[in-house]
Amino acid sequence: MGMAARTRPDTALTRAAEDLLVAASAPTLVAHCHRSYLFGSALLDKAGRDHDAHALFLAAALHDLGLTAAWDDPAQPFEVRGAAVAQEHLLRWGADVELADVVRDAIAGHLDPATVGDPRPEVAGLILGALVDVLGVGLADVPAALVDEVLTAYPRAGFTAFIIDVLRAEAAAKPASTIAAHIRNLDFLGRVAAAPFPD
Repeated sequence: MGMAARTRPDTALTRAAEDLLVAASAPTLVAHCHRSYLFGSALLDKAGRDHDAHALFLAAALHDLGLTAAWDDPAQPFEVRGAAVAQEHLLRWGADVELADVVRDAIAGHLDPATVGDPRPEVAGLILGALVDVLGVGLADVPAALVDEVLTAYPRAGFTAFIIDVLRAEAAAKPASTIAAHIRNLDFLGRVAAAPFPD
């Protein structure tokens, strides 16, 4: 299945989410969110996991709001802050509680490797897609033709350097956060720098 079959579901909620994403985020972060959706969808399909593309797109579009100046919180880790902001906006826009909760949980858990095993495919799909785009983990499981399509439609445009700078600042400001622990204990930024993408 190519990228054309995975385009953003066109609903009032996805349009509102994209508007919020674009208003708050650098273009390279916007593109990352789209790539995370597309890669996550592809990996769920490969695993034979039926999923709600609408919910997965909403989670991917909103998952890094906590890294933006508009929505950063000086104390809350970015994934916790972003999850709360996403849930609040979805409910305000008329989403049902179950959908808003799935999106919240996907965003809140997208730094926890255990989330890959979440029984809700939309929750697992976000971390799967983000792992491909940030670290290259799972890239070999995405069809090469789809990877080329995605990178052409949503170029990385210096994303690796951008996300390293943003995550380093997040960790310095919030040393008790999950991302700070990943950087200290897992050489996370080194792994980001080594991701197999031609930035």
